[in-house]
Formats: sequence, C-alpha cells, structure tokens
Amino acid sequence: MKTNTKGFTLIELLAVIVILAIIALIASPIILGIIQNARESSMARSVENFASAVNTAITSVMYDTNYGGGDVTVDTSNGTAKAAGADGNEVTKEPSYSGSKVTCTSIEYDVKTGYLKMTGCSVGGTKSVTFKYDNTPTTGTNGAAVKETA
Repeated sequence: MKTNTKGFTLIELLAVIVILAIIALIASPIILGIIQNARESSMARSVENFASAVNTAITSVMYDTNYGGGDVTVDTSNGTAKAAGADGNEVTKEPSYSGSKVTCTSIEYDVKTGYLKMTGCSVGGTKSVTFKYDNTPTTGTNGAAVKETA
C-alpha cells in the first residue's frame, strides 16, 4: 500500500492561520489610525477651501457695494457674506464652494486687517471632530485649519 506524503498536515495549516491572525491583530489598529488621519486631513482641507471661498465672497461683497466701512457679516451655516455699501444698499454673496458642507459656530472677519477667524468648524455634519481656521500672522498656523481639542 502506497501512502501519499504530499501536502500539509492539519497542524501546519493551523499554525499558518494563527500566524496570519496575529499579523492581522497587529496591523488593524495601525491601518485604522492611518484611515482616521486621512479623514481628518481631508476635513481640514475642506475647512481651508471653505475659508478661501468665504474670503472671496467677502471681497466680492465689498467690491460690489462700493464698501463704505460698515460691518461685514458672515452666516455661520453657509458662509454667505453680507455688507451695506456707502449708498445704503445691501449686497449678499454666497461663497462659490462645492466641497463637503462646512458649518462653523463662529466666523469673524476683521475689515481693517482682512483676517478671517473661524471656530467650531465641522465637515459634513460630523460634530465629533471640529477645526479652527485663523489666517492672522500671529497664530503661526499660516492659514491652515487646525483640529480643535475637546
């Protein structure tokens, strides 16, 4: 009677499965961390693009109203800028922005310096991660969105 000695034993197959499971357990948290960092980085870029669109809308409102030095207000839910011109007519401009929806708890624009500050900015309705944006030179962020600490 001839015995077939080709192939793997059950113990060898189980050892390979155990090794693969250990590798998967070690790699999973690392991969999940990379994915989370990529999501947060994408959200930060969305906030920065939104800030740029808000800045453009503010500039457009000031130009269209023949800006006379009054207040410029910005809607925190959609970034719409509003200002009254020297003639008293009010102009409203929505930012030209097509990315993920960004909402902020506070948007402040300093008409004297042209600096924009946004806080509590969330992307796509995700409130678990919020960002702040400040293009004031003294902040040291160089106009980058920064994750807010809880």
